Amino acid sequence: MDEQKSNCEENDSEPTDDSAPSKQHVSSEEESKALPAPDDMSGAPAASSDPPESIRACALCNCVERSLHGQRELRHFGPSSEQQTLKPSTSPLPQPGNDDLSSIGFSHSPCLAALFNDSGCWVHHWCAAWSEGVKQLENEELENVDKAVISGTQQLCDYCKRLGATIPCHAEGCSRFYHFPCSAASGSFQSMKQLVLLCPEHIEKAEELGEESWCAVCDSAGELTDLLFCTGCGLHYHAACLEIGATPIQRAGWQCPECKVCQTCQPGEDSKMLVCDACDKGYHTFCLQPAMDSLPSDLWKCRRCRVCMECGVRGLGLPGSAQWFDNYAVCEGCQRHRSTMCSVCSKAANPSVTLQCCSICH
Repeated sequence: MDEQKSNCEENDSEPTDDSAPSKQHVSSEEESKALPAPDDMSGAPAASSDPPESIRACALCNCVERSLHGQRELRHFGPSSEQQTLKPSTSPLPQPGNDDLSSIGFSHSPCLAALFNDSGCWVHHWCAAWSEGVKQLENEELENVDKAVISGTQQLCDYCKRLGATIPCHAEGCSRFYHFPCSAASGSFQSMKQLVLLCPEHIEKAEELGEESWCAVCDSAGELTDLLFCTGCGLHYHAACLEIGATPIQRAGWQCPECKVCQTCQPGEDSKMLVCDACDKGYHTFCLQPAMDSLPSDLWKCRRCRVCMECGVRGLGLPGSAQWFDNYAVCEGCQRHRSTMCSVCSKAANPSVTLQCCSICH
């Protein structure tokens, strides 16, 4: 039988692990505190009440620091002067999300004490800065973040219907709240200068912001629902002007061509940057494992966007060396099964009969 052609001329995988802890950013008031050893997988100070096996995640969106949704660094915020004393929690911390939009936030109201350690809580910068009631001080210092976390435990996101939403629609009388990743995924308008969000129902009010709602390519507001928000610079671009899609997975954490960085090494070389055709996230060919020698000429999808249409397995659930077929729509296992079955009668190949392989779809 003819050899099957794979989409992966060189098998690749992003080395980042969504559930693995990474180097954390701490605010200035925390710099003097002792930091865990680099190999401390808990990522929490020794004096913390967090379980040693816990993974540090945002108390609002429930994603770990190296998230794909543009929330910026995970920061530690101390308690406000009015915060009530919380008894140590006997409940385990919620399992961190895995960058899938369906796992943002919390399915059930988490125990407050589980979200706070002895000295405060961990929240992504943008998740905190956009939250209702949070005040922005000098040098990006933020105040009342702990209060936002407490209110978020009772507030459902209008997009994902999960708890932890603290970013309100700015339109008068609107009661919609969102997580930071969900605000972009929902198609809401976001103003980085004013930290203002307008939900899809009130997006027409963005025109009142003048040039801030204009596309950086065509210099006009045009179709507001087609605008993509860059989480790097805050500029807006029409998806049509860039000739790309505007799906929820593309909108969440989107970076414009000027701001796009490798999701593995973050800021670094711009050479040999692969862009996923499904989510529009960038990866260096040399950051993949194993590395790719050159840019592929055909469609390419990152592991997070690969889903087998036959068995439903996702790319992250398979080894990085696994091959994919039919534009990353069929996994190696299903393709192998295909090669032993007749596509007409669905019966296994008979040793005495040779199956003919289509030269186009294989």
